[in-house]
Amino acid sequence: HMDGVSKTYPGGKKCFENIRLSFLPGVKIGVVGVNGSGKSTLLRIMAGLGDVTTGTVKFWEQGYDVVGDKGRKLAFVFQNATLMPWARVRKNVRLPLDLEHQRGPEVETKIDDALEMVGLKGFDHAFPRELSGGMQMRASIARAMVTEPNLLLMDEPFGALDEMTRNKLNDDVLKLWQKNGWTIVFVTHSVYEAVYLSSRVVVMAARPGRIVDDISIDQPFPRNADFRVSTEFAGYCRQVSQALERASAMGQPQEVKA
Repeated sequence: HMDGVSKTYPGGKKCFENIRLSFLPGVKIGVVGVNGSGKSTLLRIMAGLGDVTTGTVKFWEQGYDVVGDKGRKLAFVFQNATLMPWARVRKNVRLPLDLEHQRGPEVETKIDDALEMVGLKGFDHAFPRELSGGMQMRASIARAMVTEPNLLLMDEPFGALDEMTRNKLNDDVLKLWQKNGWTIVFVTHSVYEAVYLSSRVVVMAARPGRIVDDISIDQPFPRNADFRVSTEFAGYCRQVSQALERASAMGQPQEVKA
């Protein structure tokens, strides 16, 4: 739950202001917006990786402050796979468990399960350089999953991948979401990806960043290739695209009339 959240940089420049956003457990929120609307910064604040100037950020499970509270159980997948290049896939996935000083056979089982769920079984001894871009993102997702999070945050993790790989990973994320009951908030520049994955699509405008639309994608799960070519899908994509066009216009300098 984000209530009246604003962030102003030193010097007075506003990143975003008066963000109000609430969601229940188990939903998937896609965040789209024009450049400079503060999408990625907003996601990082949800993760406790930045502070706010005004307002509060509460995590739904226990109602504690996200900023400064270490009791949260969330995972973050960044734009790039951010794997340690000198470490094999298994060690990369193990990293968050090492940071929590977890040891024992149950740790190995967690890693095995995470690798199998993302389709990397048998690649645990490979180095990142030996994997394709899509497989590296799978390893990054496995590293997030191994912590068994309640909240999964993703900052445009599939943006650099080709469309076929991206669609496949979208389908994989939906399957993992159904199996694990995550709450997912993700930033994307793709209207199609936002509509396909989301329960709701939040649209942001810039200068200053703010939420200008919150569109419910009222279609059942699981979703598949048939949904991607349906008239309903096209209609939602058009609705989100039109909201983005309005958001873009809001951030343009107004013409001064004589």
